[in-house]
Amino acid sequence: INICTRGSAESFVVLMPVLATVAIAISCSKNVTKKTVIMRAAVAGILHGLAIHAKLYPVIYTVSYMSYFSCREQSIEAEGGRGTFRTMPPLPVNQKDTTSDSTMTNDGLSRINSDSTVEQTLYPFPWFNPKRLAQLILLWIKRLFFTPSSIIFASFFLLTFGILTYLAVHLYGEEALQEGLTYHFSRVDHRHNYSMFWYWIYLARGRTALHGTSVVAVKTLSTMGRALLLPQILLMIYSSLGIAPHDLPFALFLQTFLFVTHNKVFTAQYFSWYLCLLPLCSHRIRWNTYSMMSALGLLGLSIVTWLGSAFFLEMKGLPVHLQVWIASIGFFISNTNLFRQFLLGYKGISKGDTYCDSDKKIR
Repeated sequence: INICTRGSAESFVVLMPVLATVAIAISCSKNVTKKTVIMRAAVAGILHGLAIHAKLYPVIYTVSYMSYFSCREQSIEAEGGRGTFRTMPPLPVNQKDTTSDSTMTNDGLSRINSDSTVEQTLYPFPWFNPKRLAQLILLWIKRLFFTPSSIIFASFFLLTFGILTYLAVHLYGEEALQEGLTYHFSRVDHRHNYSMFWYWIYLARGRTALHGTSVVAVKTLSTMGRALLLPQILLMIYSSLGIAPHDLPFALFLQTFLFVTHNKVFTAQYFSWYLCLLPLCSHRIRWNTYSMMSALGLLGLSIVTWLGSAFFLEMKGLPVHLQVWIASIGFFISNTNLFRQFLLGYKGISKGDTYCDSDKKIR
């Protein structure tokens, strides 16, 4: 509510990704057919196109949606005996233990006792295996671009976004394209910015002001804004293909958290982008552990520290730029630590959960 009173329509903006996610989640209900998945893909594509037109950031979910739909459709075909599920051959590993009974650990995970030989199925990321890396790339090309549901989703998304963008440009001119789309690729704001990159941007702007409207200085700022997108893109692709086919709401939450944390501009409304997705997956995260509570406490402390130092800078006019930058680094570290706890505290999908197939391990 506070964000909206400042003039940002975040309540509408964050509603679109949530609706699209719910539309996809419903397609995971029991006895769903391939036709139903394709219809849900079309609906989700329309909502996704509307969401990106309203705010550009939901574009990071596109690959996640496509990977989820493709895996869901292929799993339905495999269940019905009408096709096969495209996957990579696993790396079997024989593990020697000393007993033969299996027990349950305190956290509910099944563990094989020693004295038995079990064959584990491993799918490690092939960082240093060019052959398997090529197989993985080819596998995802087939899944994303040669599966009807993912193609339908992408087509409806692009069609909706294209029509809305054309109408906006037709009604308001090139300014609509600049303010709504291209501006974000080179945006380098430094005020009210939680990101640790703000100080770099601030110093670069200072050099620009010192040299007037120097073409070199302006190009430096623009290039810097685009360069900072590269680590975000790499993180988004890695999480989209690795998590989304298994648990879409959790993947979208993690992706948004990653995107916001590593973004070169991080203002107050950005918190609402990932907090709106948290209710869809919060029950699959262990919150009552000491590590999680410590990570949340550290995040709270970093926010208070940043706000305190920013108050003296913005309201009192004191030269505490370096202190604010150090507080921003602490805020980034605390967010990274919390992200790690989300991964460690992930409980998985229960059988009563309708978001995805709970008894299938999609690879």
